[in-house]
Amino acid sequence: MEIILAKRTQTVKISPIREIFEMASKTPGLVRLEVGQPDFPTPTHILEVAREALQEGHIGYSSAAGMPETRQALAKRLKEDYGFIFDADTEAVICNGASAAIYLTIRATIDPGDEVLRPDPGWAQYDGVIRDADGIPVLYPLIPEKGFAPDFDALQNLVTSRTKAIIVNSPSNPTGGIIEKGQLELLLEFATKNGILVISDEAYDKIIYDKEHVPLALLEQQRERVITAGSCSKNYAMCGWRIGYAIGPAAIMEQVMKFQSLVNICPNYIAEKAAFAAFNSPQTATAEMRNEYKGRRDVFIKGLNEIPGIKCAMPEGAFYAFADVSAYNMDDWDFTRYLINEVGVTCIPGSSFGEKGKGFVRFSYASSQENLDEGIRRMKEHLPKLL
Repeated sequence: MEIILAKRTQTVKISPIREIFEMASKTPGLVRLEVGQPDFPTPTHILEVAREALQEGHIGYSSAAGMPETRQALAKRLKEDYGFIFDADTEAVICNGASAAIYLTIRATIDPGDEVLRPDPGWAQYDGVIRDADGIPVLYPLIPEKGFAPDFDALQNLVTSRTKAIIVNSPSNPTGGIIEKGQLELLLEFATKNGILVISDEAYDKIIYDKEHVPLALLEQQRERVITAGSCSKNYAMCGWRIGYAIGPAAIMEQVMKFQSLVNICPNYIAEKAAFAAFNSPQTATAEMRNEYKGRRDVFIKGLNEIPGIKCAMPEGAFYAFADVSAYNMDDWDFTRYLINEVGVTCIPGSSFGEKGKGFVRFSYASSQENLDEGIRRMKEHLPKLL
C-alpha cells in the first residue's frame, strides 16, 4: 500500500539542533555544549509539591486553560516581578511549554498564506511551527554589531499585505541578546503602524545578568496586540516537565484554549502543580542558578576570545554564546562537524538559526564549569591549526 502523507511533511523540517544531538549521542567522550538545557535539578520545594500531589492520587483533567490556581499564581508572580497585570481567568492559558504556547497561538491566528516575521538568527523551530499552519516564515535580520538588535529599516521593507504577525525573542536563543526597552517600544510602534500581532517569546525572562527584563506586553496600552509566551523550563530547571504559558487578549486566549483541548485536552496535572509551586514561592533558587550561569558566562566567553580565530560578544541573557568563527574560512556546518569529530566538542551551526547566522556557532554554557573548561582546553589545542 502506498503511504499517503500530507504535503506539509515536505515543508516542515526537523530542527537542526536535533540532528546535531543525534550525531553527538553516537560519539563517546564528547564535551556536550550543544543542548540548551539547565544542568541543575528541579528545585526541591517544587519536587515536594509534585510528590504530594502524586501521593494524594487525585490526578484528573483540569480546565483546558489550566488550573485556576496555577493561572492565579502566574499572575501574582508576573505582577510582583514586573508589574505585569492581566486577568488570570480570561487572558492566560497554561501550556506544554513556551513552544506549545507559540504553536497554539500561531494555529489560532495564522491562515494559509499569511506571513510571519521571525528573527534571523532565531530559534529554528519558529519556521516549522509557521509552516505547519500553512503560513510563510519571513526572516528579519538582527545586527551583530548592535548586540543583535533588530534592523528596523530592513524590517519595514519586509512587510507586505500578507504580513500577519511578528515573533520577538528576548533574551534571544541563540544570541543571548537583549532587546532594550526603547527598541521594544519601536517594535510595538512598528506592529501598531502595520496592523500586525506580536508574539513575544520570553522563555528566558529570569536569566538576565546585568539588566532587567521588560515584558513587551507591559508597554502596550490597549492590550490587544501582544501575546506573551513564557516557560518554566529554563527559569526553574523544569525542561522535562513541559510546562509554560500564553498570555494575551481574551478573544485570542479563548482560541488557544480551544486548540489545546483538541491536542492535549489539558495540561499535565502534576506538571501544573509543580508550576504552581514554582510561581508561588520565593525565587531564591532561580536567582542562584542565574548567578551561577553568570559566573560560567564570564569565564567561558573570556576563554573563547582567547582562541585565535574566534570572536564572541558578551551575551546579556539566556545561557548561549554565539561565536563568530568566520576567520576559519569554513562553512559553519563543516566547522561543527570538525569540532565534533576532531576536537571532541559539540556546538550548533549558526546557519541553522537563519541566513544571518552563517559563520557563527552556538555553544550552551548550561553545563558544569569543569565541562566548559575542558571544552575551552580542547579548542585551544586544536583550532589554531586550522588558521
